Amino acid sequence: MKITGRHLVITPALRHHIESRFERLVRYEVKLSHLAVILGVSKLQHRAEVVCTMQGKRIQAKALTQEMYATIDQLVDRLETQIRKHKERRTNHKEPAKRLVRKVLRPALEKKDEEIECIRPARATLTLEDAKRRLDSLPGSLVVFTSLSSGKLQILQRVDRDRVVLIDP
Repeated sequence: MKITGRHLVITPALRHHIESRFERLVRYEVKLSHLAVILGVSKLQHRAEVVCTMQGKRIQAKALTQEMYATIDQLVDRLETQIRKHKERRTNHKEPAKRLVRKVLRPALEKKDEEIECIRPARATLTLEDAKRRLDSLPGSLVVFTSLSSGKLQILQRVDRDRVVLIDP
């Protein structure tokens, strides 16, 4: 934090007040970098300005009153409002997806009395090369087959575009 005074000497008490007020912003769990506080006096008006960056976005706030401590309090309140609005925009963006997930999961959890339906697809007896040809090109695709050479159940899974894994349960 860089504190500068224009036509004003920054006393230790003033510095302590500024630092204690800016500690309130820790609760928003955002990292403020390049924090610069500029204080100034012009006739009977006390000015305070803060410029900082939060996650690559430049934030600026100004306040003007007749007392320096009140100006600093007002400045921190304005900065806090901007941070809160920024965080609300980010969380509101994700909110509809959370609601959809909750709606999908709740019916599944509430229906405990239902039985699980077991589907047994016909397994093909294939060679490893035939199973590779049947495997889809998308990562995560599976082919369940009975090996022609060993007679055992095997699973072929595509991990990524160039890698295939044989699972031998």
